[in-house]
Amino acid sequence: MIDSALFDPARILDGSPVASFVVDTDHVVVYWNEALARMTGVAAAEVLGTHDQWRAFYPAHRPVLADLVVDGAPLPLLEKFYRGKYRPSPHAPGGWESEDFFPDFGEDGRWLAFSASPIRNAADQVVGCVETLQDITQRKQAELAQRAAERRLTEIIAGSPVATFVVDAQCRVTHWNRACEALTGVSAQEMIGRGDIWHAFYPYETRRVVLAEMIVHGATALEVEQRYSGHASPSKLVAGAFEGRDFFPAFGGDGKHLRFMAAPLHDVAGAVVGAIETLVEFADERPS
Repeated sequence: MIDSALFDPARILDGSPVASFVVDTDHVVVYWNEALARMTGVAAAEVLGTHDQWRAFYPAHRPVLADLVVDGAPLPLLEKFYRGKYRPSPHAPGGWESEDFFPDFGEDGRWLAFSASPIRNAADQVVGCVETLQDITQRKQAELAQRAAERRLTEIIAGSPVATFVVDAQCRVTHWNRACEALTGVSAQEMIGRGDIWHAFYPYETRRVVLAEMIVHGATALEVEQRYSGHASPSKLVAGAFEGRDFFPAFGGDGKHLRFMAAPLHDVAGAVVGAIETLVEFADERPS
């Protein structure tokens, strides 16, 4: 015979590694599991039977997400307390999710993802709310570090005196610096997000693939050499990069001779996710 006590919801939640608590329709804490006690440093005995769930998360009294959900989650209150940080739960009708930083958790604070879902009885009436919380600090720190790195890259490219542009895996322009604007006469505002890069360099042609695009598409050395009539070859300095030269009659009054190099950009798995291309003017020394 199956022991029904094994299926007691309190026992299940207590053994869960996911931090959880439950409030009833009067906002009284009726459950507080051990995982949440470890996360917050607040023992169940301190909050069970009280309205003090806020003490584990905030320095002053305010409703937690479960309080709002058990009251039907009025949007004005959601906006007041979780401005721009809330979204409907995709798994629980009437539930909401959020992410926020809690500065009083640990020495440096923690980022938490939390979800509150209404509990309904057999008559489909809301009789409480369960809120679960997960520590996402490492993920958030990685995201913030990535954003900082992207911002630094943008600043480096923007401040470089060498004409530089970057394309993504779909060959759309993501960066177009001021030196590139000066060289081509085409602004970053016109180019960011566009896939017809050739237009800035070869406006007199119908369509032409630039070196950065060939890098993204995985062109071979032979294909690159043929495309530039023998005036492009693999770089001796950067693995996977190519160097070339060409004449651009649309630049300046008499056109310009440019040397350019395009190099692949990789993700952490080593896959090509874009390319960066630089262009430098040089004096043509070939005999006329």
